[in-house]
Amino acid sequence: MPFFSLRARFMVVAVILTLGSSAIWGGWTWQREYRSLLSSLTREGEMLVSTMAIPLINALIYEELGIIREGGLLDDFVSDIMTNPRLQTRYAIVLDENGRVLAHNHFAEYGRIYTDPLSTAALNASSFAQTDILLNGERVADLAMPLTIAGKRWGSLRVGISMEPAYMEMASLERQIIIFSAIFSVCALVIYWLIGTWLARPILTLTKDMEKVGKNLESPTIRQLRNDEIGELQKSFLAMLERLKTSEAERTESINRMLENERIAAIGRLVSGVAHEVNNPLAGIEGALYQIEQKGGPQVQRYAGLVRQSIERIGRIVGQLSDLSRAGTMTPKQIHSQTFFEDIEAFALMAIKNTNCRLTSENCCPPTTLVIDRDKIHQVVLNLVLNAIDATCSNHMCDSGNIKLRAGLGRGHYVLSVANTGPPIPDEVAGEIFTPFYTTKEAGKGSGMGLAISRGIAEKHGGTLTFERMAEWTVFTLAIPCHCPMDTKA
Repeated sequence: MPFFSLRARFMVVAVILTLGSSAIWGGWTWQREYRSLLSSLTREGEMLVSTMAIPLINALIYEELGIIREGGLLDDFVSDIMTNPRLQTRYAIVLDENGRVLAHNHFAEYGRIYTDPLSTAALNASSFAQTDILLNGERVADLAMPLTIAGKRWGSLRVGISMEPAYMEMASLERQIIIFSAIFSVCALVIYWLIGTWLARPILTLTKDMEKVGKNLESPTIRQLRNDEIGELQKSFLAMLERLKTSEAERTESINRMLENERIAAIGRLVSGVAHEVNNPLAGIEGALYQIEQKGGPQVQRYAGLVRQSIERIGRIVGQLSDLSRAGTMTPKQIHSQTFFEDIEAFALMAIKNTNCRLTSENCCPPTTLVIDRDKIHQVVLNLVLNAIDATCSNHMCDSGNIKLRAGLGRGHYVLSVANTGPPIPDEVAGEIFTPFYTTKEAGKGSGMGLAISRGIAEKHGGTLTFERMAEWTVFTLAIPCHCPMDTKA
């Protein structure tokens, strides 16, 4: 669709509203003045015929009594009606009860009998009546007033008043309304255009600021945050930039994690072939060492023990590497959360059996179905517990060492945490602890593969393995997606 700016849309709406309001106002004003003018004209006409009805009745009574000659006063009254300065009277007729003309502004009509519908309606009317007619192309209001007194009808008075002056005045008013509406609309549109330009300026400024945002997503320098809807838009834009920065950081972290996983997978593929080649010579060395131990003396036994320790260490490293190569193979099965927690609690108790550490366990998870590779998750938890024991006892203050094992539900995940007291993980190495072959333990006590393998197992289950420091506690948290709650009666 073609570009249609907000200012243009605002102007279109403003034009429609201005013209519509002008039309409504002009029409309402014209109708009001029209009704007022016609009503005023009608009232004046009614007052005229009502005022003249009384002397006309008196004149008819005087004529009937013979006090005055017939038609004398009536003609004078008709002449007064025709010369009324406030109204443009076209005719004035006095009819008796039979419709005969008793007085007329045209003397030739005297004595004629009117049987037309207007005359008949005027004679039958019981009060003032008005009928609008067209007389020789001119709009005329026919006013009729019955001549009655004391229940006796003497006839009727008909007066025709021209409506053309009123319509001419209304036409002039219509022109004035149109001219005023046009001037008002033009002025309003100019004002609307200035307002639209003023309102669009901060949006255009914000657009320019948005265009300045580069690849590094640095927030632009906004000179002033407005306290209106534009200010809300500015705040939303800055918040969006912050979200984009967070998303970019998460994307970078995901890429790094993916590369690390690829590296672990490559190591696993390499180790799967190397482990077999290493184990075979180790088996031969171990057999030969056994023969040496059997035939050698105490001195030989001493050095043979050192060699066996080295062989066992190499075997452990090869075994861990083999575990790393098999970390992608999962055989998930359903297991009750309570049963699973009891198993890992038993493992943890066995792990601290020969230490001075104290274990506190808490299962806050309702009965839930877990679909996991139980052996792999046991391996993860046991590795975390062993690391916690090493960290707790590393400062030779085992009497004060504590380990907490806790399970619960959070945001659709089964959450298992292992917390321990002891020296915290330094900030400078916090980002490296999940890296393969990275370890903070003394030489010969760790290969640096445990946490890397554990996190790989967690991610294969669709979960996460994270750590955080909380006061004097170091907490490792394993979160695994869980399924619907189990039937507790089963």
